Amino acid sequence: MKRGLIKALVTLILGGLLWVSMLSTGMAQQLKIGYVDVVRLKKDYKEFMEAEAKYEKLMAVWQVKADSMQNAIKDMSDKLEKPSPLLTEQGKNDLREKLLAKQNEYQMFVSQVMGQDGEAAKKEAELSKPLIDKINTTIRLIALKGNYAYVLDSTAGSVLYAAEAYDLTDQVLAELNK
Repeated sequence: MKRGLIKALVTLILGGLLWVSMLSTGMAQQLKIGYVDVVRLKKDYKEFMEAEAKYEKLMAVWQVKADSMQNAIKDMSDKLEKPSPLLTEQGKNDLREKLLAKQNEYQMFVSQVMGQDGEAAKKEAELSKPLIDKINTTIRLIALKGNYAYVLDSTAGSVLYAAEAYDLTDQVLAELNK
């Protein structure tokens, strides 16, 4: 009788361990997590590199114009600082006004082109938005095909895709709003 009890107990424990093992394996198979190296995507995705090259060319043109304006400002400033017998007081005043106008023109250019909502930001968004949308759509399709619950950005640690089944927002809000 004692032997039968020990045998039954051992069988029960081994069966329980086997069941837990199968259950955890089943859960692990259900919850698939993948990641994407976004830095490598940007570096190796041909269309993204082409868009980046277009943007850099445009930025180079704007930078040349900004540098030219800065050089003109510096030249005018240098003329005002150096004493010149040929420059009358009226001539100095005219040069000061031109310098001020050139400085204002430069500030306006920098603001319009390189400001937060400037042409550079708009152009960058125009070039990158369709590609980012394409990347996100591709990630979503791969996640759905591969039955991934989550796809993470390995460089930033952010979630690029999450199955809605794992969204706890409503539960958290319900608990908070009790």
